[in-house]
Amino acid sequence: MSSSLIIAAFASMVYMVAAQCGKSNHPNCASWNNTVQFCTSTARTLEMRQQYCPFYCTNLNCPKPTNPTTPPTDANANCAAWAAKADATSFCVNPAYTVAMKTLYCASTCAFEIKPTADCAFYTVTGTAMKRGTPSNRTATPGTAVPSGAVGTTTTLSRAFAASGCTVRLFAAAAPPTPINPTTAFAGSATTQFFTVAAAQNGALSYTCTCA
Repeated sequence: MSSSLIIAAFASMVYMVAAQCGKSNHPNCASWNNTVQFCTSTARTLEMRQQYCPFYCTNLNCPKPTNPTTPPTDANANCAAWAAKADATSFCVNPAYTVAMKTLYCASTCAFEIKPTADCAFYTVTGTAMKRGTPSNRTATPGTAVPSGAVGTTTTLSRAFAASGCTVRLFAAAAPPTPINPTTAFAGSATTQFFTVAAAQNGALSYTCTCA
């Protein structure tokens, strides 16, 4: 077979595969794959898997989406309420919930916690509602102190985020000229990036973010 015929046959095959692939993943792809191994299950036809989970299942030969900038959406109307909970049931910062679960149910609300876009961040509580403050990126050791978001006893610190290899250090003063002697520190690792701030340190007014 000539090289031109081989190329034509291959192009035709690629076109047919692409035509079977859906334009987006079904919201339940992660759940299906966890429970019935959807991506590799021979109980489902290749066409079905390509139609419902074309990009989640990387073994289906579906071309990558040409417009990956489509914003994520929440699959549950309660995501904002779950994320605002200041107790142990808070959703986005809760290590009991996997990234796959957060992506499945609250991909928009938990976007930062699913795929952080900064090195460090703090979460504050005002009344009974928790929210994430403006994240910050690393500065050279010993670090530059930035406001934590705490305001007296009205708004206190609840959670801290430190990316793997980064350390956040809390300081009682609002802007210590030389950030030494922190009240506490949290070091992010490959397995742990979210931390609970103890009551004794939740009024700290500033923090530094440094990374290895």
